[in-house]
Amino acid sequence: MKPPAEIDRLHEILDLTREAVSIVDRDERIVFWNRGAEQLYGWSSNEAVGRRLVDLLKTDLPRSLGQIENILKSEGCWDCELRHLTKQGTRISVSSRWALWQDSNGIRGRFQLDTDITRRKQIENELRVLSGRLLSLRDEERRRLARDLHDSVGQLLAGAAMNLAMVQRKMQTDSASAQLLQDLGKLLDQSVKEVRTMSYLLHPPLLDEVGLPSALEWYISGFSERSEIKVALNIPADLGRFPHDVELAIFRIVQETLTNVHRHSGSGIARITLSRASNQVRLKVEDQGKGMELPVNDRENGERPLLGVGISGMRERVRNLGGQMQVRSGTWGTAVEVLLPLEEVKAPNVATSGK
Repeated sequence: MKPPAEIDRLHEILDLTREAVSIVDRDERIVFWNRGAEQLYGWSSNEAVGRRLVDLLKTDLPRSLGQIENILKSEGCWDCELRHLTKQGTRISVSSRWALWQDSNGIRGRFQLDTDITRRKQIENELRVLSGRLLSLRDEERRRLARDLHDSVGQLLAGAAMNLAMVQRKMQTDSASAQLLQDLGKLLDQSVKEVRTMSYLLHPPLLDEVGLPSALEWYISGFSERSEIKVALNIPADLGRFPHDVELAIFRIVQETLTNVHRHSGSGIARITLSRASNQVRLKVEDQGKGMELPVNDRENGERPLLGVGISGMRERVRNLGGQMQVRSGTWGTAVEVLLPLEEVKAPNVATSGK
């Protein structure tokens, strides 16, 4: 198939680019295939021209061609990441930009420019695995610190408080000394409570023993008492158990979002909604505060990290579990929504205790 004359005049210029440039007609058949496309995909121009592009490359499209055509008509271009199959049978990742090809006679087809990002995606995946490992190590370290605080410092303080109580009962002291001992006892009791709270916040034992709902109820009760923020927790009675890494991620995300509500939003109330479908769990945390400024890209798809270690950490947890996270904000407040996949659907468990 001979390319149109206006395309033929441009082929020398298009061949200078290292990116793969292809042009297809209204039937998705290739009418131009530059040298960059030959080098990237392995097919020569003679082999490619006349064939349907998506069939030649076995393209994994995120939506139908009809939907993409509607986007092109309304916006003029479309950007995405795609997976293609080369002539050698290798799957590669590309950053693809599509644009309409039209003239006075109307729409003739479209232009497609592909940039190979396979190596970049491999590096991103390796970094994601490393980040996941670091998060796991941090969680394990928090678990160890929590256990050490509870079993060592907490027990020592509790022992000291009991000994002080015995001293108070046995000693005959004046009123001033008695008041000092009483104050010391109060300080020890407060120290025991603080150590216990720190230990539970580092790693709540309820999360392992009876599951996520009970751990969230315990945390939210303490948070509301400390911050004077009313938090509504909506969890269905038959929620059941999730894999440990999913439950831990949800608990940490709730911790971080409520901390942000307390520190930054100025909202006196917050709402947490947790639900599950057959293959995913959905978490939504909302407040009615002053909102926050979001980067433009983040307002819609959440792909660009927000400034702030806390939110970046939440986003990294979600990515490592193959989920999605969206942050929306305005004068009405802020909403953080998380979707996490469930690889294995487990029947709801009824927690029992032998104590």
